[in-house]
Amino acid sequence: LKTTKRCAMVHFSLGVGDVVVMVLLFGLTIAKSIWVSWHANRADKDGVVQSDSFFLAGRSMPWWAVGLSIFASNIGTEHFVGQAGAAAEGGVSVAMYEWSAGLLIFFLGFGLAPMYLGLDLTTTPQWFERRFNTECRILLAAVSIVAYVVTKIAASLFAGALLFDVMLGISMWTSVPVILMITALYAASGGLKAVMYTDVGQASIFILGGVVGTIFAFSQIGGLFGLLETFEKNELGSLTKTIRSPADAQYPWTGMLVGQPLCSFWYWCVDQTMVQRVLSAKGVPHARKGCLLAGYLKILPPILMVFPGMIARAFYEECQRTDGDLYGNWCHTKLDDGNESSKAYPYLIAKTFPDGLRGLLVVSMVLAMMSSLDSVFNCVSTIFTHDIFLRFLQPGASARRQICVGRLVTCVTACCGLAWLPFIAASAKGLYLTTQNAQTHMSPCLVAVFLVGLFWPRANGKGALAGMLVGFATGLTRFILNFMAGDQCEPWSALHARSITCMNFNHMGLLLFVLTALVTVLVSLLTKAPEANLDGTTWWSRPSSQGASRCEVILGGALLTVLFGLILSFGSETLSGAVLAPLGMSVVIAVFSSVLSLRLCYDTARRKASESAFTGLQGELPAQEANPSWSKDKVGQA
Repeated sequence: LKTTKRCAMVHFSLGVGDVVVMVLLFGLTIAKSIWVSWHANRADKDGVVQSDSFFLAGRSMPWWAVGLSIFASNIGTEHFVGQAGAAAEGGVSVAMYEWSAGLLIFFLGFGLAPMYLGLDLTTTPQWFERRFNTECRILLAAVSIVAYVVTKIAASLFAGALLFDVMLGISMWTSVPVILMITALYAASGGLKAVMYTDVGQASIFILGGVVGTIFAFSQIGGLFGLLETFEKNELGSLTKTIRSPADAQYPWTGMLVGQPLCSFWYWCVDQTMVQRVLSAKGVPHARKGCLLAGYLKILPPILMVFPGMIARAFYEECQRTDGDLYGNWCHTKLDDGNESSKAYPYLIAKTFPDGLRGLLVVSMVLAMMSSLDSVFNCVSTIFTHDIFLRFLQPGASARRQICVGRLVTCVTACCGLAWLPFIAASAKGLYLTTQNAQTHMSPCLVAVFLVGLFWPRANGKGALAGMLVGFATGLTRFILNFMAGDQCEPWSALHARSITCMNFNHMGLLLFVLTALVTVLVSLLTKAPEANLDGTTWWSRPSSQGASRCEVILGGALLTVLFGLILSFGSETLSGAVLAPLGMSVVIAVFSSVLSLRLCYDTARRKASESAFTGLQGELPAQEANPSWSKDKVGQA
């Protein structure tokens, strides 16, 4: 009942507890996915499964399913493997990717969900066509599909392959096809409803596994203070700071607080993977509550992945400092190397965790990968079916034909994910940072066009198309130059940091955003103003919706305050977190209260204006009897 695997210098034993836990949880997950897929495929009253049911879960998902699915769709094995590895190499600053994401999810639920649901969208490229033109929709659909393969599918698969390779000695060409087959099968058969309800169960399992694993890992290093003390003892105190110098190679505060949120805005607020969950909600209130839940859940990933990665690095540093007297089996791991740091969490599981807990963590990581993959599979099939096939190839296709096309695209997408693996494997910057690097060279252009079109009604289709093309060309050129430079960018000298080729990719994302926005504005001003009806597609013409309840507003304000506090809580090299965190939280509370007060004043003014208009209308109503020409149109107009 006990087997020993040797791979990458790791001795890993599968105990009885590991086998029992893995078989039980995998069996329950597969059984649930089969049941949910069967339930989702049941025909409607007219005997046909509707396209809306397959691609948008019939727009009937409750808030808790929306929130958990948003969280599960984002968290994949690349977080357990890649983000933990990035933390092992570069420290706690990588957590800012997660905590800033909570801020963007808040904006998705409270700012953009009413617009998306009010327009009755199926995909986000539809918004680009309604706001700009057809060409923007086509370009966005094509770029989105490519981006999913580059930054999500392949990264998840490679992270899973690394997990199996390090811990179980299974080749990626054996493990990856099996995982792909299982995930693509239930994603293609049951549609979005099957994906989301399966995500709920998978998220529950990997949250539980991550929490238990983190608690056990901290117990081996003496808690959070023991971890910080170990880093200070090894002269690595800078890795415990979130706010770092603008000249920092990987995590400059200018890039992490400005460039990174702008680049991530696309993924969290406009990308089909996340927006599709909002579009599946029963209504705006459920979408808003789901985003609140997802925002609070985004507090967890740094606790579940970043700190375990740092703990693994602490074990390695202590082993090196004491010549193997402490944590002697960690000296060979080389977790200070970007190529080896991605193995931090697998090493932690194999070397530290007891029987049973190892199995729980392995299942958690694999299920996280599956929840991420199934979301992207369904997203790609939805975009292709509605934005390419149904829009241009066969506009009058039946629901059955649409679903068949969606299932076929899911299978093709699963196969295409394998093509990008060699490029990620060859990267010298680490798995997680590589995927972020690729995404950062594409998303700023789309974010700039979206925000300009959202807040500036004068922007037109020609300006948006020009901005996207210039931004994509510039970003692609820089990505290729950076990839070819390789080790030439490793010294991180001041010259390298300032050069276009080697500068931090979050700084580069900020430059791409500014460039794209300028091109969009200039071309729009030089060409004719948009003639299309923009009602509902801009911030100023969003459809009215049910206002947030007092409880939702309080929870939203608390979420923003907590997230800013966490970002600043680890401090900088000059100011401690005990000073920065309260200061930042106070600013957030003041700004949030001011915005809320302005909104209340605005609503009060609108209500008084409506009451005045109604009073005036009541005074005119008796005139209808005295003057028959006073028509019903007059009443509607008033």
